Amino acid sequence: MTQTNPMQDHPDWDAYDDYTGPEPERIIDDPALPFTLHDDLVPIDRNGMYVPNHLDESGTLHVFAAVDHTDRPEFDSPVVHLSYIRAMETEDGRLVYDKHPVMPLADMSDQPFPRQTLDLMLMDGDLENAQELAHQTARSHGLAFPEHESLPPLDTAVRYDFAGGVEDDGSPALLAVKSWREGSVDREQRLTIASYGMAAALDVDLRELDEVRDGFGLQTAMNLAESMAVASGYLHDGRDDTRLFTEGPPDPFTTNAERERAAEVFIGDAGELDTEELPAAQPAPSSIYAQWAADAQSRREANMPLEGAAWFEATFADNAKVDLLQPINDTVNYAVVVTDSDPWTTELMVEKFWREPGGYVGSDSLTIDTYDSDDEVQRDVAEAARATLLGIHEKRGLEAMMHQAELGAMENRYLDGDRADTRLFHDGPPDRFETLAHRVEGTPNLYWNTTGERIESPRDETQELPAVTPERVYLLDEADMGQPAPDSWDALIAAQADEEPAREAHYWQMHYRPVETPEGEPLGTALFVTAFPQLPPDFDDYIDEFGMDDTVYPTEARTLEMAHFASEVDAKKFDAEFRGYLVSGLLDGPELAPEVAKLEGLSGEWQDMDYDDIVGYMSGRRTVVRAESEWHLHNPNAEREAEMSSAGIPLLSDEELVQIEPDDPAPTPDFDL
Repeated sequence: MTQTNPMQDHPDWDAYDDYTGPEPERIIDDPALPFTLHDDLVPIDRNGMYVPNHLDESGTLHVFAAVDHTDRPEFDSPVVHLSYIRAMETEDGRLVYDKHPVMPLADMSDQPFPRQTLDLMLMDGDLENAQELAHQTARSHGLAFPEHESLPPLDTAVRYDFAGGVEDDGSPALLAVKSWREGSVDREQRLTIASYGMAAALDVDLRELDEVRDGFGLQTAMNLAESMAVASGYLHDGRDDTRLFTEGPPDPFTTNAERERAAEVFIGDAGELDTEELPAAQPAPSSIYAQWAADAQSRREANMPLEGAAWFEATFADNAKVDLLQPINDTVNYAVVVTDSDPWTTELMVEKFWREPGGYVGSDSLTIDTYDSDDEVQRDVAEAARATLLGIHEKRGLEAMMHQAELGAMENRYLDGDRADTRLFHDGPPDRFETLAHRVEGTPNLYWNTTGERIESPRDETQELPAVTPERVYLLDEADMGQPAPDSWDALIAAQADEEPAREAHYWQMHYRPVETPEGEPLGTALFVTAFPQLPPDFDDYIDEFGMDDTVYPTEARTLEMAHFASEVDAKKFDAEFRGYLVSGLLDGPELAPEVAKLEGLSGEWQDMDYDDIVGYMSGRRTVVRAESEWHLHNPNAEREAEMSSAGIPLLSDEELVQIEPDDPAPTPDFDL
């Protein structure tokens, strides 16, 4: 029988001559993880068993697994802990992860409560409640585990920055810094660009490199930095490795050396073919930088003839990052800004500006608070805090706003309340306001201790201090304060002055709970204040240092429902505004919360919590059930409407506003604004 070859009969068929069998399974094996990752991040433990997990929409893997912490000195006994692990594979092939210990284990196979519950929550996709339960469990064992709202996304970015440094001989140096995360470790590579005899010269080049990056992009800035490094002798233009950074993920820019090497290869391949069309030449980075410097000099020269406020207006007209407080002064001006001070930190600051010789801008700044740059919610909180300061400036003026900024910086440990130099800004012309520290200079400083620290004095040395009211926080004159409108924030704060002395300060928290109807329809988010009379105000610091045990577990608590919001983001913005009116030791959250709740249409009454309520609170049972008739959505215009009502201005509905004819003259209120 004759055998035929079907491939000869069908030459159009693909013979798959290059087929070598199925592709091998892709496995990621990091020795620091208790499992390997197969294909699409499927975790398999070291015994070959599947590990329950959840892979979210962003491609982040969530796992609870036993981890041996022998390499961590803080876990000397026991060394095995159940840990919450998040992992993600980046586009450039890096595996990035973090680990948060939840509870100690007897060994790797130990299954105490709530380990299986946490696994089931992940498998069901109930990530938020799994994180909340892990947080509460970790706190009960004295372990630091962030609340789920505070867990930032995994940092997979590669960042490039310019910074100042110091050479081995002590001279100032300008550095280019590349930073990235690999595994659970933050890494960086630093390249010296130039060194200087004086720090002032370094500051000039550092500022110009930052401005080139902001104005022309990373490619131009890095090419300029490379040229400076070659000119300074820290790089060789004929180096074998043409990269600027030799470590970490691939860089998203092309170096001058790479471009020149590619041109040499092209010319070598093309030979003498001078008729061949060459790619369009790109302008050299130095010429772009020169053009940028010329433009800046041209703007300075154009503004030189201007004086006073006109010079400030022209100089800051194109600066989108700085909005000077109005009205603009002829000599010194201020701004409240939210800015990224480094790749990981966002700062809330007040800045001071003045004119230097030659038309340059002089500046100084004071940090009020810092936030995590990767957390969008924290960014919103920072913007809300900025809006609060601007609102104080609009209603009470510059000095009142600076007093609030001074208190905030003191409470957040960015300013010493008992400092010898009472100024907020140390450079530039004299300020247009008097600081709180200067006003109480020579007297017992009422603002040195914003955290509530107590110092016991012998009976014969105790002396009576001046009485303090909340208005004293701003130290305003009568004309500055004015008459607060009823049912406004100002009235709520002022009302505290006539009340009985507040009870001794204790621990309290603000927290958010999703709300739904009895039928299960979502309504929004409720903001609660919960107070624990048995616990000291610094209870969080105590837990971080000593951990949680039965001797400090609270048996008394009370809670108050303060406001309703459409979303948790809105609730957190209100939270930030609310905290902006508090001053530790003078006006605390539990004192102000009932009045705010009444302004929001709620009862404003504290509800005592029994043991079951406290356990439910600690275990994170989050959903609250309310009838729609009990839901009072926060009205951000409530204060303005209260002021209009007290002034005799009628409040019009939307329909009435539409019916007003455009030609009708606006009603003139019968009072003196």
